Amino acid sequence: MKTILSEIKNFKRLSRIVESDDKDVKVALIGDGLTTLLDSKDFISTPNLRDEDMTIDKLLIRLSKQDKMPEVDHVFLSIGANDKFQDKKTIPFLIDALDNIFPNAEINVVKAIIDSDYFYGDEGAEDFKNLENDILSYYNIFKQNGLTVLGNYPSIDYGLGQSDSSVGILKNQMSDSLFQNITNFGEKSEPISVDEPFIYKDNVNISGDDYTDYDTIYEFLERFEEIVKSGNHYDARVRDSFRTDIEQLQMALRFLIPNSDLEITGKFDTDTEEAIYNYQQQQGIEPNGVADQDTLEEMLFDLKVKSFDDDDLGIFLEEMGIEKKVKRARINVSSVWKTFTDKIIDNFEGGYWNNDTTKPRNKKCVNHPSDPMYDNSGETMFGIDRRAGGWDNTPEGREYFGLIDDEKDRYDNMSEFCNTWTWNYDGGPLRSELKSRAGDLMLSSYNRNKNFLSPKSLQEVESNKRLLFHFAYACWNGSGHFQDFAEEINDAVDNGLSGDELVDVAIQSRNNKFGSGAWADANQEVVNIIKNDPTL
Repeated sequence: MKTILSEIKNFKRLSRIVESDDKDVKVALIGDGLTTLLDSKDFISTPNLRDEDMTIDKLLIRLSKQDKMPEVDHVFLSIGANDKFQDKKTIPFLIDALDNIFPNAEINVVKAIIDSDYFYGDEGAEDFKNLENDILSYYNIFKQNGLTVLGNYPSIDYGLGQSDSSVGILKNQMSDSLFQNITNFGEKSEPISVDEPFIYKDNVNISGDDYTDYDTIYEFLERFEEIVKSGNHYDARVRDSFRTDIEQLQMALRFLIPNSDLEITGKFDTDTEEAIYNYQQQQGIEPNGVADQDTLEEMLFDLKVKSFDDDDLGIFLEEMGIEKKVKRARINVSSVWKTFTDKIIDNFEGGYWNNDTTKPRNKKCVNHPSDPMYDNSGETMFGIDRRAGGWDNTPEGREYFGLIDDEKDRYDNMSEFCNTWTWNYDGGPLRSELKSRAGDLMLSSYNRNKNFLSPKSLQEVESNKRLLFHFAYACWNGSGHFQDFAEEINDAVDNGLSGDELVDVAIQSRNNKFGSGAWADANQEVVNIIKNDPTL
């Protein structure tokens, strides 16, 4: 039986359509176990590029160690089965690597031929349908990137013994492919136009130093914002001049992907690509492993929402061997206070409660539950205690509870009022205004009570959202508790503690005060927010 290459040589001699030097056409067959069924003595030897268990990652590694082979005119690649047709994100990088090693070759991909029990064993028809869809989608990526896919047969054998027939079909198609391309061997066909992210565009240089050295978190975020606005895309093809950009991407990925072990190297390696792929899946972005425009915009937004701060940046710089204390940026307390108010009221503080009998118009609501632990609170809305907080003695306090008093006047008696303003009632149409005013009252309380903190302690508190949240809720706890918490932080700062060490002190202070008894469960909820809330 004639081999493929002997047929092509005969064709060349008969047709005389090749160059006059009658040079031989060189064909390489590379990839996984299917190559053993397609092998011929006339294929050039590429033992390092064939492996029964070949995957894309394994082939990429071997191609990186392979000398260029410009003499090869045609390449047939068998790949996919050992990746279970899942590693689609790496296909464009494989094609680039093949183009680099075989710069003058026409590259073709051959469809897999597999037994029906290869992946799914005796599972149902739905699994085979999923496998067929995976195979179709997998090889479509090659087509989108300008390669020809050979194999007009079903890849799955389904136990029908059709594998030999499929191999025969494939050999014929390979032979036909050589005949069709012989008139222009040595000239590469242009890849078809495809959508991003598979097309690489030249990146622009971002301003700033060419090494990672940030004095404040704002410098980091401003430069990251420049990266987003630049329209740059980052993948394995970016040059060394973009090292600082990649370092920023890697830091961001480390922060945004919990428990990530990604190393900050400044090189867009396989681990970085995988981290981006995982982040894209996490955020519901079409996963492709490329830091494209949508991904970069989402990362910047996520960094801000999840409060990437000085401590996080300092940890990563230290890991990179940069011994620098990042200057802590002072938080604009007013700008974050509403988010604190919402978090506190929505998680810890209930709505309306009235057990106040000290004033005629504020007779208690008999349908509200009573507990001795609340006796001093009196009338309460969103955790603002009218009597315990002394709010009738301040203009803003009187305005706050005046809104509720005006509601009482709309009813004939307190009984009717209490039937609407039931225990834990959220204020109905007044909810938004009462919630906003509650936050304003507690902000004024914070501005008074923060004087219990020493200047150094206040700097620490207002540079750390978790500490600031601790003292924000201390305003709801009461001035006495705020003062006690402040004294413990002052002592800790005097002893040289800072940052997360002070957060530990704050948590211990709360546990000491509220960790047992009637307040234990509520205290645990507060501690969990301080320790684990990603927005703090």
